Amino acid sequence: MDSLTQLTELLKKLPGIGPRQSRRLAFWFVRQDVAFIQSFSKTLLEARSTITVCPKCKRLHPKNSAREQCAICSSEARDATTVMLVEKDVDLENIERTGTYTGRYFVLGGTTSPLDAHPEKKVRIESFLALLANTNEPIREIIIALSATTEGEDTYTYIEEKIKPFIESRGIVITKLGRGLSTGTELEYVDKDTMVHALKRRS
Repeated sequence: MDSLTQLTELLKKLPGIGPRQSRRLAFWFVRQDVAFIQSFSKTLLEARSTITVCPKCKRLHPKNSAREQCAICSSEARDATTVMLVEKDVDLENIERTGTYTGRYFVLGGTTSPLDAHPEKKVRIESFLALLANTNEPIREIIIALSATTEGEDTYTYIEEKIKPFIESRGIVITKLGRGLSTGTELEYVDKDTMVHALKRRS
């Protein structure tokens, strides 16, 4: 296998990139000057070595010698009574940009589908249940904030079923984003006004 084909195969592993796009990207990369390629490689390696996963919410964040948890989990200004479950880091960032949500988060890391034989391998449900079991924080609401897709709906149902028995005795309510998200819409692409409306209308 030649180096161009190897590069194509590697690029194909990127999310949302198919065979044609990966081939186009491979051609684009090899046409760039050496300085750019070196800078790109260096930055990628630095990001990999300086970014870590928060042990509490599972979001990616810059390593900090002063604290293990991310800035959101470490902040006393955040509302500890509310936890929002999102699929991925970019969804969390999109919600943060609204400036209206002040609670905590938990990144599920994926979604489930009706055909999944082992949905627990697709999302971090066991980690979240462990968090609920071991936390001393007075959680009162869990918001399941997922994309308006078939996978999002299936994941909502799965998560709800898994956590409902656990939280019934604790008086914790489960809510989801309100109407306003068009069917098929990925949460990371929702504009600020729509997101604010969906948060306010959650139920």
